[in-house]
Amino acid sequence: MSYLGNKEVMAQNIQFFMDKNSVSRRKLSDDLSISYTTLTDWIKGKTYPRIDKIELLANYFHISKSDLVEKRSDNSDILPIYNKLSPPRQKKVLECAEEELEEQEKETKIIGFPERKRIIKGRSTAAGAPIDGDVQDSEAETTVVDREEIPRNADEIITIAGNSMEPFLMKGEQAFIEYTPWVENGTAAVVSIEDVGVTCKYVYVEGQDIRLVSENDAYDDMIYPCEEVRIIGKIL
Repeated sequence: MSYLGNKEVMAQNIQFFMDKNSVSRRKLSDDLSISYTTLTDWIKGKTYPRIDKIELLANYFHISKSDLVEKRSDNSDILPIYNKLSPPRQKKVLECAEEELEEQEKETKIIGFPERKRIIKGRSTAAGAPIDGDVQDSEAETTVVDREEIPRNADEIITIAGNSMEPFLMKGEQAFIEYTPWVENGTAAVVSIEDVGVTCKYVYVEGQDIRLVSENDAYDDMIYPCEEVRIIGKIL
């Protein structure tokens, strides 16, 4: 079952990691430059954060995005007890849990089960005219795959819509991306253009501008100010 888009699950997980790290709502909103009202709506389950905000939260708490997206299976008695412990004792509990998890993962590998990874899929990116990122976010879901079936560091499987990156990326082909806010010049990446949409192009930084170049010569280069372009991830 996919929990991506489940506001209640996201709300519970954000509150869990705030409690775990003793972070107040005000501190979290200030640290992440997110409005207090927006954060409150997430915590109350009124709205659901965008993919980039989920990544921001995950990096802040030093966890994976799936820890926020997926429903927790914790025993309901554990958290209240944990919160009553002093910080040194909480640290011991976490260290013990990490050791147990490491042992469990070793046992899984020994008996021959492939290592698994949960990855986002279902979204499209244009290889042509940019597409609406909000619409694509609503189509995202998660799936579990064997790690050996995907490139190292892959964070998402996307579908190419359009032919501007042919023959490198064919229309309808699926590709893997690694989330990153920066890429070297000439790297094929998925980018979000402010007030325009999401597209896949080769990225070149030229002074204060970013040039987005297609593989297909039938498409003209696209040039935007750097502040209007956000790198979502690079093609693997």
